Amino acid sequence: MKYKKIISRLLDQNIYILSNDKNEAIIIDPGLGFDLIDDYLKANNLSPIALLATHAHIDHIASASDCISHYNIPFYICRGNSVMLEHYDLMKGYMSVDSVKPEVSHWIEETAKTLSIGMFEFNLTYNPGHSPGCMSFEIDSLIFCGDLIFKGSIGRTDLQTSNPADMEKSLKIFVNSYDINSTLLPGHREITTLEHELKTNPFLVKYAK
Repeated sequence: MKYKKIISRLLDQNIYILSNDKNEAIIIDPGLGFDLIDDYLKANNLSPIALLATHAHIDHIASASDCISHYNIPFYICRGNSVMLEHYDLMKGYMSVDSVKPEVSHWIEETAKTLSIGMFEFNLTYNPGHSPGCMSFEIDSLIFCGDLIFKGSIGRTDLQTSNPADMEKSLKIFVNSYDINSTLLPGHREITTLEHELKTNPFLVKYAK
């Protein structure tokens, strides 16, 4: 698997494009910047087959509707995000973003453990806390963890739909679910590894074995 990180135009959110040797691609967390996504796909002769989002905060899905309509591809997201999507217009108004609410074609259940999209096979971890519908996606030791863990920090838990107790549980489950050599591809900041974060991240060192 290959991946490309693209920094969006809203809150420096990380958009990822995951691709295989058949030039099929999955767009993960399509934040603000459809032209950036489209330019990369065209430059690398990639054919997008799906959209995947770690959660429904608008900085992570501002370009989802554009991608759905332009590429005619399905959109996958955890069902726990339904409440936030119902209030999409409030989110975009608060952030002053010109964006259309995306239509979800495939709701992922919170209890789901795997997800198959074409030739892509993901392992899933439901990790609420930052928001009620957060979910991480692992494939070939690459973990797209959204706003659960950042390099040196974790996602905010002071937002309206956040839950600090859920975040604590999610972090404990997450760090014990994957190999420490796994690469973490967070929703913001730099790419890191689980091993590095267990050694240096003040929110995670207590979980190191």
